[in-house]
Amino acid sequence: MRRFLFALVPLALVACTAGPASEPAPTTSSPPKGDLAVLAERIGQRRAELATATFHTEGFASDGQATEVRNVVDGAVRQDADGLTGSMTMDVSTGGQPKKIALVVVRDGTYVQVEGAPMPAGKKWGFYPTAAGGEVTALLRGFGPSATVGAELDYVQPRAALIVAKGAEQLDGVPVTRFDLVVDPLKMAKVIEDQDTQLQHTQLAEYGVKISASVWVDDTSAPVRAEYRFELDGKVVKQSATRFRDWGKPVQITVPDQGEVVPADQLPQ
Repeated sequence: MRRFLFALVPLALVACTAGPASEPAPTTSSPPKGDLAVLAERIGQRRAELATATFHTEGFASDGQATEVRNVVDGAVRQDADGLTGSMTMDVSTGGQPKKIALVVVRDGTYVQVEGAPMPAGKKWGFYPTAAGGEVTALLRGFGPSATVGAELDYVQPRAALIVAKGAEQLDGVPVTRFDLVVDPLKMAKVIEDQDTQLQHTQLAEYGVKISASVWVDDTSAPVRAEYRFELDGKVVKQSATRFRDWGKPVQITVPDQGEVVPADQLPQ
């Protein structure tokens, strides 16, 4: 029986096996895709204008039985025209075993510090260049398809999703508008560039996994919260939610002292 990926975590793969489902992909006659295209464009423009934010992310992935991975991430990001930079701390629990990880993302790679990991004398950080950052991408895959902070917003995708509900709410006392989406995983696969993530979504469609997403925006279209949920047989088996704060305010992203850094290919095995 074939297996499909729910989440990639450091040195571990959370997988789930299920039989094919005959249930068709969800459909809706709610607001047309044009509305979602406008929403996605406005969110993208506002993020580019504001550039910086702090964030808090909580997520989990499960095989539907006993195996579960949970992560809590806090940090700050800056998104410029030439890429994203950021710093964050990540608490990952696999099967109840916690691990603390610190990351600093720069344009040419990522610095990673894993609590308790063996390191050469005087070194605290490993550096993974972008061109060889498969392990880091796996580590960040829980955010969503693009494996970056705020990747829950990847599912605000006009070519793969539909708005099924819209309403006014309050979030931390701030008026916001919430949009609920239903996402077609097969259509989502066609707009994803990464081949592994593309295959994942094709398999999700094959096995009847349903994807839903929500985004909360303020009156300027800045996203203040975004989340997605994977459901199998009525049970949520993967979820990630990011809360954004302090849009447009200065953030401090400190690159590690190079004397404490070792290239990833020189790290102890």
